[in-house]
Amino acid sequence: MKISDFKTDWTNSEADLKQWDEFLRNNPRGHCQQVSHWLSSFKIYCLDFELLLVKDSNSKIVAGLGVVIVGIPFFRVLVAPSGPIISSGFEDLFEPILKLFLDRAKAKKVFYCHINVPVLKDDNRLLRTYCLSNIPKESVLFTGKAGNEFIHVYGINGLRPVYIKYNEELSPYEYVFSKFNSNTKRNIKAAFKNKLELRYATSEVDVTAAYNVIERNAKIQGYDLRSWADSKRMIMGMIKENLCVVPCCYSNGVLKGALIVFDIGQRLTYVYGGIIREKKDLKLGHFMHNEMIKLSIEKGYEFYDISVNGSEGVTRFKKGFDGNHVEFIGNRYWVLNKLKFSFYKKFNSLIVRNKFLIARILKWRVL
Repeated sequence: MKISDFKTDWTNSEADLKQWDEFLRNNPRGHCQQVSHWLSSFKIYCLDFELLLVKDSNSKIVAGLGVVIVGIPFFRVLVAPSGPIISSGFEDLFEPILKLFLDRAKAKKVFYCHINVPVLKDDNRLLRTYCLSNIPKESVLFTGKAGNEFIHVYGINGLRPVYIKYNEELSPYEYVFSKFNSNTKRNIKAAFKNKLELRYATSEVDVTAAYNVIERNAKIQGYDLRSWADSKRMIMGMIKENLCVVPCCYSNGVLKGALIVFDIGQRLTYVYGGIIREKKDLKLGHFMHNEMIKLSIEKGYEFYDISVNGSEGVTRFKKGFDGNHVEFIGNRYWVLNKLKFSFYKKFNSLIVRNKFLIARILKWRVL
């Protein structure tokens, strides 16, 4: 299989982006960080993005790679989060796509580029359909150094699947529930005694209210989260195209918690969420994630990705659902201009300390 047998093009046309998103939704190897709404969301910070599409003779997408272009002319970085996405049977395109990525970095005259490939660190038969594996040692990928020297556009390192089995003696939900630890089982049962209600936010008013809960929680817990102003276009666009759901938890008719969940790659992926904490622990988080598992079963998905990020406490919570981290092999990076890279390294700590000010300045440029 040769890349010359296919049509390749770097693009960001609306028609191509729409076709790409549909490809990601239906392809089990689709990844939430490759969807066009995610990539284009960086434009609010005066960044840009491109999409490499590989199409067959019938103009059907068989593979692709979305990249984010960071910086100003003559001082740029190229980042590929969680790609390439390659259909089953077309794995031979991995090497040519990587070479096209590196060629694009040189053509854009970036001083640094990195890629987070969705390749499993260890083989996992349950995830072979969803990830790439068995990359040869002589791959051009390994000409890059392991790690990430540019943390400002991150790639998710792996999955945390809560597996679902069908055609068992137990029903799919009974099977999943049997895998929860005793504490999680107890908390889910307690949640239902609290008479909680799940509703899906779809209107801008309701989604705004849900996101406000998530923002408030992030502020209290002390972690960074994009503002609603920066996220609105992405999330509302994805809801409209059925790529995202926003489950909200209500107690006595009052909003108490919400999640942002992407529906891409034949799985639901938890992105972020938050709750309003009160004296009585209503077990809101257990309730909402349990409902997302039920929704995954309704859709016939083989697992719910409860996501890899989070503090020690959050990780412990996710493990209670039998969600264990399955890692990718990690980032690989290339330094294409040592002088500019050394300059970046010298001032990176200044960038990190002032990232919110820099973001506001870049947004002001866009507006």
